[in-house]
This record gives sequence, structure tokens and C-alpha cells, in this order.
Amino acid sequence: QVFKIKTALINAIQQHCKENGISQRKLASMVSGLTQDRVSKIFSGQVGHMTIDKLVGILSVLRFNVTIKTKQAA
Repeated sequence: QVFKIKTALINAIQQHCKENGISQRKLASMVSGLTQDRVSKIFSGQVGHMTIDKLVGILSVLRFNVTIKTKQAA
């Protein structure tokens, strides 16, 4: 489940960057503590050490609101 959440957040970040012409370098410069190398790894699916908190932080910088919904498994 964590991987699915991370993937959804990363997809939102990538889509926004693509639609708004934000390069990996530009995104890294917008987020404190984030490097272009790290952005490249995130975008290529290497999210092992990237926390959901950090991804939500990136989305916050991009002016997104993130809502997490839960439901009980059937």
C-alpha cells in the first residue's frame, strides 16, 4: 500500500512538472534539501528512501492539497 501511495504522489508531481515546464533542476531548487539527482531517482521509480512526508512536502511547494482517504478492506 505504501508503494501505491508513493507512486500516486510521484505521478502527480511528474504530471504537474510536465504540464508546467518545470525541469528536475528547477523542482530541486524549489524544495529545501532536494537535489536534482534525487528528483531524477524519484522520477525513475527509485523511491525506497523517499518518505510520503517528503513527497507531500514537494506537492505543497507546488501548491497542491493532498487528501488521503481510508476504507476498510472487504
